[in-house]
Amino acid sequence: MSYRTPFALTLVLALAAAVVPAVADETVESLLPPLPEGSRWELTFADEFEGDRLDETRWQPRDYGEFIRNNELQAYVEDAFEVRDGVLRIVARRQPARYAGRTQEYTSGMMITKGMFSQQYGYFEIRCRVPKGQGLWPAFWTLEDRDPQPWPPEIDILEFLGHEPHTMHFNVHWRTPQGRRHDPGSFTGPDFTADFHIIGCLWTADEMVWYVDGEPRYRYTGEGIPHVPMYLMVNLAVGGNWPGSPDETTPFPSAYEIDFVRVYQRVDP
Repeated sequence: MSYRTPFALTLVLALAAAVVPAVADETVESLLPPLPEGSRWELTFADEFEGDRLDETRWQPRDYGEFIRNNELQAYVEDAFEVRDGVLRIVARRQPARYAGRTQEYTSGMMITKGMFSQQYGYFEIRCRVPKGQGLWPAFWTLEDRDPQPWPPEIDILEFLGHEPHTMHFNVHWRTPQGRRHDPGSFTGPDFTADFHIIGCLWTADEMVWYVDGEPRYRYTGEGIPHVPMYLMVNLAVGGNWPGSPDETTPFPSAYEIDFVRVYQRVDP
């Protein structure tokens, strides 16, 4: 979910995949990337959404500033979050609201851990079901935890376009003396709107690997790997330069459903 202004993405890499059924909590550990013998993954952040509301000791229910990026059409509001039966729902609605000095056609939600949790390197994952519909744009991403807010770097662990139900998108953004650059990737597999799936990103000093249901699907090893602590962002955007606007087929309300968000740090002997 890039902070970028109107830069379109060209997405690459398509592979086949099998549908993976819903994963019980006790089996999730087996989906973590393998480590050398003696090393282990240590859980450093987790939200299982077991309460009845968003846990504001873990998340701020808002963007880090009130502004409109990518010509999106939503206003981010704090009542867009519903928690029940261990699942968080970020709900987009077709209703007007004032945001960044103008009236937006839709409302939706963003939650961030800025100033509350950040990490450099590790494994970042989400188990979610994404919504289907033209103009819907859910994401799980990171930005550098620093003020004033710099951009880039940015890691897009998950980006999804509601009119492409079989494709997950991944990205990393960075800056060079010649300007901003990014490395987009994608994976084509099952209908990701039909069930929950685990999407993760392994981030080390040397490479980034994106996983879908425990299988590596995209790898990056270039100069753009971030080397700074980054905080988490989860949101459901509506419209914008990349997905385009909703149309008469887009269902409202629509929800981005999240079973858990977890972050791990590698611990060596």
